Amino acid sequence: MKIKFSFEFLIVTLIAILACLIPSSAISQSDFKVAFVTFVHDYNKYVTRDNVYRPGEDLKLYMGVENVNRGRAAAVDFMIVVKDPNDYTVYGKVVKKRVIGYEDRIYDTLSLKVEDEWIEGKYKIEAYVFDVLNFSETYKKYKDIYNKFIHGKTETYSVSIETISRDIAPYVRKELTFYVKKYRSLPNQFIIFNPRLEASRLPAGAPNVLKVNVMNRLDVEGETTIRVLVNGEVVDDKTVKLSGYEIKEVSFEIPPLPIGRHLIRLRAENSLISGVLPIVVKPLIYNKPILVGDVLNGTLIYSPNNYILGSVGISEIKDVEVEKAIKNLKSPNLNRESARKMLTNLLAHIFLNNKNKKTNVMRIALLKGSDERAEKILPKLLEVIRKESGAPILYKGVKDYNELFDVDIVFYVGGKPKVERLRYFFENGGTLIVDNPFYWRDLKHDLELNLLAIGGWKNVSTPKRLFYSFYQLDVYRGMWVTVMKEMKLPPKITYHNLSVDKFITGVGEPVRISFSVKNEGQTGEVKVKVLVNGKTAYEKKIILKTGEERLISFEYTPMEEGSYKVEIPGTVLVKVFFAKAKAPMTPTPTTPVPEKREGAIFIIISAVILAALIIVRILIRD
Repeated sequence: MKIKFSFEFLIVTLIAILACLIPSSAISQSDFKVAFVTFVHDYNKYVTRDNVYRPGEDLKLYMGVENVNRGRAAAVDFMIVVKDPNDYTVYGKVVKKRVIGYEDRIYDTLSLKVEDEWIEGKYKIEAYVFDVLNFSETYKKYKDIYNKFIHGKTETYSVSIETISRDIAPYVRKELTFYVKKYRSLPNQFIIFNPRLEASRLPAGAPNVLKVNVMNRLDVEGETTIRVLVNGEVVDDKTVKLSGYEIKEVSFEIPPLPIGRHLIRLRAENSLISGVLPIVVKPLIYNKPILVGDVLNGTLIYSPNNYILGSVGISEIKDVEVEKAIKNLKSPNLNRESARKMLTNLLAHIFLNNKNKKTNVMRIALLKGSDERAEKILPKLLEVIRKESGAPILYKGVKDYNELFDVDIVFYVGGKPKVERLRYFFENGGTLIVDNPFYWRDLKHDLELNLLAIGGWKNVSTPKRLFYSFYQLDVYRGMWVTVMKEMKLPPKITYHNLSVDKFITGVGEPVRISFSVKNEGQTGEVKVKVLVNGKTAYEKKIILKTGEERLISFEYTPMEEGSYKVEIPGTVLVKVFFAKAKAPMTPTPTTPVPEKREGAIFIIISAVILAALIIVRILIRD
């Protein structure tokens, strides 16, 4: 029996066979990522920005693609075309990427300058990725190199990638828009945070001061105008100009207010007013919402802001030797203060809402499996919190999952904790705080899925109380100040003229440290403290009258060779001096001195006297 095959059937069969033998070259839309960025760390790890640019700025565009490696090779062309508001092409660029090996994630950053002559308006970017790998020809190159080695035609390994033209290559296209505007600043360019009132309670007739931190979250200069409102009326405003990523403290004067309670708020142009205190390891800014939810009878708090490791400057892109990093906790700085205040408010929120607390002490531990660096950093940070706030903290060390019976709050620093093993802990009213140090990895979804095994994570939200449980942090919603008819103001101390009388001294030799302290508040007792290399060198309580200024001086003796940093806590006054070890005394060679012959001198004198007597006797005879 003869079987007849049509020509069409043969073609279809051949195509099917080739499709099985040759890896697919199609790129899907989901494989191709394009974004406006300020910083790129790695594949799909970048910092995004808004799509508004000023003339003269650099526009950075991240382009990445995956699933393009076929036969131990990949070849892609990234291309962009920019069109202005009138649909004229004003820019174009192609970047070619070639890979020998199994790397299947390819990315690049395309930069272009927004020219001064570009008109204002809406621009369009057409972004393409072309898969230009010629698989069959590249595969032949692999075969050729094998044959050359076998037949002794080469002793050097070298494989070239063969490509096809873009006009026949499979591709994916995405379209983005951006705006060119001659703004002084860009939308949401600034973050305003960490408000501090000089006093939340004060007598009638007394002025007040509000301080905030302002941060430029982009790499370009800008300015913003900030207004302070009391009961809805503007009482002070300032225009702040910041360079890229700059952070500045800004003070506002609040005039005397009438007796009663008053609501103070901030409003600002091109700014986000944040109650969450950020951790900043430039250019990364951790300031996402903190989530609190119920698990059985307990609580899970998810902090995506790297407060533990970030308090000493550690991030995904910056590692610091832990012992050196811990020194950052000894004196106030942005990250230390953000971590200290935010964690203080978290602990206060837990303490005030814990209906099952069995003691007035917060027993805190670090869960085993956390980042090892947290084992050294967390206890130091908790000690700073305890000293600054008076929080009743008892640190219990590192605990395993089955060792939490005497723990109220447990921290986990790192990836996903095994929350399903903490059923008994949550049933007993325990609180788990997951502090995520990863900027580009959100653990929220993983936590939700894993908690389903023990009943789920319920009533998840960002409680308003987090922002005023201890420190008032949310100036956007408002901060209250109370003016009373009669109230005694505390002393208000300022320090000046810190000095050290020697820049270089010897080990064991004292230096004299001096400074002035002045009371600009009411008469009262104040504690004066000076640190040398982070340790207390001088501490004393003194009574100062209103307006009184006093010079304080004391001696400090360095006992080791090295540098010594003198500082007054809570101020910017710092001095440095150096102590050098004394050089050992080297004996100086001396020339022997001949002994004096006192006897010879005596003989000579005696002889002279005897001769004189003889002469006198002869003269007498004559």
